[in-house]
Amino acid sequence: MREVIFLRSLSGLISELNVGNRLLGGLIFGLIFGLIFGLDGGYLPFIQHYSLRLVLSQHHLLPHHLKGFLEYAVGLIFLRRIGGSYIFVHRLLMEHFAGMEV
Repeated sequence: MREVIFLRSLSGLISELNVGNRLLGGLIFGLIFGLIFGLDGGYLPFIQHYSLRLVLSQHHLLPHHLKGFLEYAVGLIFLRRIGGSYIFVHRLLMEHFAGMEV
């Protein structure tokens, strides 16, 4: 996902540098062009994800270093790591958290 975003931004930058007569104008236009198409193709969910994590960690609702916390829970056998995601090991614990009201 990050590679696609980077390539779109880079391609916008390069195409505008080749077309533009002035280097600075082409550079600025290329960056704006890359950002517009990057937001369309994936920057927005990326920004939303990290903004949500920042807000939750500032309100002490989520640890700032989430991966360390999740790995600690794996070590305590509360969670199991499957690929890049985590699941609850104990069904009763999973049902308890699923039944909680927000």
